[in-house]
Amino acid sequence: MPKDLELTFSVADYHRTRPLLDGEVAIDGISLIANATPRGDACMLPVYEAFDVAEMSMSLYVMARSRGEPVYALPIFPQRLFVQPYVFVSPKSGIRTPADLKGKRIGAPLYRLTVALWARGILEEHFGIAPTDVEWVTQEGEGSEYRVPDDVRLSQGEADVEELLLQGEIDALTTPNVVPSFRAGDPRIGRLFPDCRAAIMDYFENTAIFPITHAVVVREEWLQKEPWIVAKLIAAFTEANRLSWQKYEYPKRLSFPTSVLMLEEEEAAFGKDPWVHGLGPNANVLETFMGYAAAQGYIPRPLSLAESFWTEDGLGSTGGTRVSTMAGA
Repeated sequence: MPKDLELTFSVADYHRTRPLLDGEVAIDGISLIANATPRGDACMLPVYEAFDVAEMSMSLYVMARSRGEPVYALPIFPQRLFVQPYVFVSPKSGIRTPADLKGKRIGAPLYRLTVALWARGILEEHFGIAPTDVEWVTQEGEGSEYRVPDDVRLSQGEADVEELLLQGEIDALTTPNVVPSFRAGDPRIGRLFPDCRAAIMDYFENTAIFPITHAVVVREEWLQKEPWIVAKLIAAFTEANRLSWQKYEYPKRLSFPTSVLMLEEEEAAFGKDPWVHGLGPNANVLETFMGYAAAQGYIPRPLSLAESFWTEDGLGSTGGTRVSTMAGA
């Protein structure tokens, strides 16, 4: 009996990926040597250098792909987020609407983070605030060979950008996580969109976009030698996602007091599986991302989906209905 192919594997511990990390979902012919990705690693490191299969930030990935590095994404998207809850403002700044950001100072841990890419793209496309309309402040160098566009005003601060906002040295802030001061109810920080749910629903109803921030990447050598692993990995992530939703069918197990209503409301708003994998269901999201990435200097031109993603049918295919059908099963 042939031995299973061993692949080192790194993905964050989300409900939708935990069945892969704990072995509840097994992959025929593949033995995953699993590692739960520490918080932030997918956004900061070239993870494919350390793992055969790994979760990677979309902004890092498209830069690597445009440089011809030996890595390809599969149409598997373990992390997405609406950016509206992650844009904060100082109440003293006078910012009441996105239009008020013009001429202000906006902080970000790094300019190149994927959440910042999405935030800038959305602010420009939907509210008319271009990256050049504001001054940016970051707390460390960009790295990953990313160069901030020459026409963008950016300075690197010496303090944490959350603290800069609290001290009134910047007017707004975009981060990949809800900052502790906001969670603690500090009156020196608020959200750009006070009614975030309404802002998200307005955006989603107008665009049908649930922004993708991470993809699963595989070292090119494995895709060349063992292309059959693509279908296996897509099927495994899809099954893990299905199991996570199945567990929610008994909402009393969740700790939210109104979990039964919350789940019904989320399904009514975003459909039965907003985390669906595959290129077909996600083409609009990915093409929008590629346009934003090119406009903001991450890549010299928007990459096509066919050149960016390795599907069941190989490189150069958008996957047809097979990927989409499997993802929606």
